[in-house]
Amino acid sequence: MQRFEHSLRRTGQGRGRYNHGGRGRTGRGRRDRPYHGGRGDQMKPLLDMIISDLHPHTIVEEPGFLRFFESISQSPPTSPAMLSELQSLISQMKRIVQERLEREDNVALSSEVWNTTTNKTYMTTTCHLIDDTWTRQAYVLETKSLPEEYKASHVVGQLRKIADTWRLGNKIKVVVTNVDGMKKDIKKAGWDLIPCFANTLDVVFKETLEASSDWKEVVQRCYEISEYFSHAEAQGQLKRAQIKMGFKQHNLVESKGDQWLSTLNMLVRISEQHQAVREVLLEFKCDLLLSEHELKNIMKTTSCLEAFKHVTSPAERYYSLSNIIPQVESIKKKLLDLQRGGNEFAKELAQHLNHHFSKAKENDWLTLSATLDPRHRDIALSEKGASARIQKTIIAEMKHLAEERSFIQPDSLHKDLRRYLEKKRLPIDWDPLAFWNFQKGEDWNLSEVARKYLAVVLTAGPADIAFDTEKARLVASRRSNLDPEHLNMMLFLNGNRFLLS
Repeated sequence: MQRFEHSLRRTGQGRGRYNHGGRGRTGRGRRDRPYHGGRGDQMKPLLDMIISDLHPHTIVEEPGFLRFFESISQSPPTSPAMLSELQSLISQMKRIVQERLEREDNVALSSEVWNTTTNKTYMTTTCHLIDDTWTRQAYVLETKSLPEEYKASHVVGQLRKIADTWRLGNKIKVVVTNVDGMKKDIKKAGWDLIPCFANTLDVVFKETLEASSDWKEVVQRCYEISEYFSHAEAQGQLKRAQIKMGFKQHNLVESKGDQWLSTLNMLVRISEQHQAVREVLLEFKCDLLLSEHELKNIMKTTSCLEAFKHVTSPAERYYSLSNIIPQVESIKKKLLDLQRGGNEFAKELAQHLNHHFSKAKENDWLTLSATLDPRHRDIALSEKGASARIQKTIIAEMKHLAEERSFIQPDSLHKDLRRYLEKKRLPIDWDPLAFWNFQKGEDWNLSEVARKYLAVVLTAGPADIAFDTEKARLVASRRSNLDPEHLNMMLFLNGNRFLLS
């Protein structure tokens, strides 16, 4: 019992880098470990630095890098030699990923479309699964360029090519993406579509601003204030005011676009530094001064966006789809409390949130993943009339698995599900994958259904980047600095670097 509880508490312990062995379909021996190149141990730290930090391979021939190697009395590799090492590594890493994917029956894809600083558009596709040791695995497969004016059909076309390249065939059940308007094309491909949760929250925030000129204007005013203080002279003026008032010497945070998290960070910093900002603006830029009414609206907006942040603060690289329904319910509750306190922005934000998630409890992927997550099971089943439908769907999936094994005992399947539903709900900080790892021997059919649904993630890209503004900016900058010719190679190596353990 102690071992069971200890394992259940190990929530979010990574993506396989702690799995140095394992058994069954995803176990690997020493032959799986990638070769690090002809220079042996001397090359390992350098390869790791370039892959982990997304440096271009040509860094080895830059003046500062050359001086560093001179200081430690070593001769650096040439750029062609480093490229050769990386290409050798990627070919071996691809073999490992392919072998692991061939052992799986069900996988999910996430498709993240992103732009470089030069406005070139790329799509990075990642494959998600839960292996036989009940460890969440995520393998970056491909990064492809998209046309400047791309359509949903371009994205689906690339996904089809990737499926063929990696021989995934009918293993793909669902695609999580941050691209709008793809439902029809995804359905034609025979997959289900799950919109990226992070992107949907951004859409909710954007629509709320667009629907009300008051809120849009106050946020726009804050954009302009942050832009003014992005220049060196204004930063110096702000610093002097901060010293005079005894404030922390922080620059304002710039926010571009309609992303709720970067906007929240901007509003919080302006609120914290308001007196220092006001003193500078009174002397140099009076037209940007905020009124008392605008300050109150900033506080109301901040309170609402803090409700988003409270439920999305990243602790793991990838979150299961099972979290969406409970997180939305949590946001709704916090917004309702704010409405009761007279927060008008909370009311408008809640309306748009309800619009986008009004049918969440009718979606099988959302309801079944939450039901099969022992932490959230009761939330998914609480909707009137939902329990019978969800149980019927789970039984049908269990029966399908039993038929594939030529072992059908309908009464046993119902008993297995009832036994699970009667178990005590897990605390929120416990690990649902560890729970199913212990259950798989007793309830194989049910645990296999749980594996299918819990493997799906809620964001198109890693959650720790989607919900962390600073990390997102760092990754965006590094991706933009990579040579387009080698971008796919570098992001593949970076995304699968846990295989180097």
